[in-house]
Amino acid sequence: MNGWPLANLTSLENGLVIAEGVTLLILLLLVFYFKGVIRRVHKDHPSFRTSDPLRRWEEESEALCLDLSKTLEEKKAITKRLLEQLDEKIRSLNSSLEEIEEKRRSIAAGEKEVDLHGKVVKMVEAGYKFPEIVRSLKVPKGEVQLIMDLKQYSQ
Repeated sequence: MNGWPLANLTSLENGLVIAEGVTLLILLLLVFYFKGVIRRVHKDHPSFRTSDPLRRWEEESEALCLDLSKTLEEKKAITKRLLEQLDEKIRSLNSSLEEIEEKRRSIAAGEKEVDLHGKVVKMVEAGYKFPEIVRSLKVPKGEVQLIMDLKQYSQ
């Protein structure tokens, strides 16, 4: 698995990750903004005390930001595990496909040899000469000669 891990996600998953990241960023910006406002108010009016509801909102916002951050990290970990599992499945399927393709090729090659042997024998029995068989079947001379020799040997 090379490159950026989020590049392998679906559009929906990417959208969710981006939405959560943007939400987290907005909340963090709001927290820092209001902290700055509170500091300025304290600086300008030392007697002004932050109200309890505002402090509670600040604490809840920070807790929410931490919670969102943890959730995002958990989802990233889950996504990474899923991608690793998918990569393993893909490797397994490719391996199986290669095995099947190899078996198909070996079966096709075996049928071709049996079919070629039968054609050469039929042509010999029909009275065709060696050069005619080679030209007609478009096979190497040595292969036709071997089949003809085996036919003579088996008789």
